[in-house]
Amino acid sequence: MQSISSHFQASDNVGLGGKIFNYATGPLSKMGIEATYAYHLKLGANGDKLSLGLSAQLYQVYLNKSLLKLEEQDDNAVIYASEKLITPDAAFGVYYYNEHYYAGLAAYQLFNRKVDMMTENILENRQVRHYYLNGGYIYDINNNYSIEPSLLMKYIESGIFQGEINVKGVFKQSFWLGLGYRIQDAVVINAGIRKDRFVFGYAYDYSISEIRKHSIGSHELLFIVKFNHSKPKLEQ
Repeated sequence: MQSISSHFQASDNVGLGGKIFNYATGPLSKMGIEATYAYHLKLGANGDKLSLGLSAQLYQVYLNKSLLKLEEQDDNAVIYASEKLITPDAAFGVYYYNEHYYAGLAAYQLFNRKVDMMTENILENRQVRHYYLNGGYIYDINNNYSIEPSLLMKYIESGIFQGEINVKGVFKQSFWLGLGYRIQDAVVINAGIRKDRFVFGYAYDYSISEIRKHSIGSHELLFIVKFNHSKPKLEQ
C-alpha cells in the first residue's frame, strides 16, 4: 500500500485534509483520492476536546486478470469482464482526547457498495463496512520519558473481528519505540524519530498466523513534514 496525505487547520475549529492512495489485494487493486473535514469542540477548561470527522472518497477498482487462477483459460466471464470501475465512498469518525488519554470510533466504506467486475456475478466484491474502536493512555514517568499503552479493535461486517494491543515508549518527545500484538495474526515492532519539522518512522509486521508459510512479513515507512507548527506530543 502507498499513500500520501496532507492536512491543515482552516480555522480555530475546522481542519481540512486530503489523501492519494493505492493498494492491492490479490487480483484487485484500488487507487483514488480522499478529502476530509473535521470539526473540533472544546469541552470544559481541562483541555478536553471532541473531534468529528467526515471523508469522501473517489477511487478506481482495477482487476488484474493475469493474477486469476482459472480452470478454463477461455472462460467468457473473465474474457469480457470489466478491468476498471470507478466508485465513490465515505467514512465518519469521532475522537475524544486530552493531554493524557484518547478514544475514537470510526466507520469506513459506509456506502457498502457491491463492485461487480464480471458478468453473472462470478466475482462479487462488496465493499463492506469496517468499524474501528481505539483508545490509549499517556503516562509521563518524568520530564524525559513517557509510556503509552493502547488498544485497537476492528470489526468487518462480513464477520471478521480483530484486536490489537500496543505499548510505546517515548524519550524527550523525539524518539519512540513500540511493540504490538495483533491477536492470532502478527507481532508488530515500530520505531521513529522527530527532528525539527520532520518525522521518520518504521514498522515491521511479523506474521504468526498460517500466512507466515507464504510471507516473511511486511514493512511500513512513514515520513512527515510539518509547516509552521509548534512541537506537540507524538501522535499515534
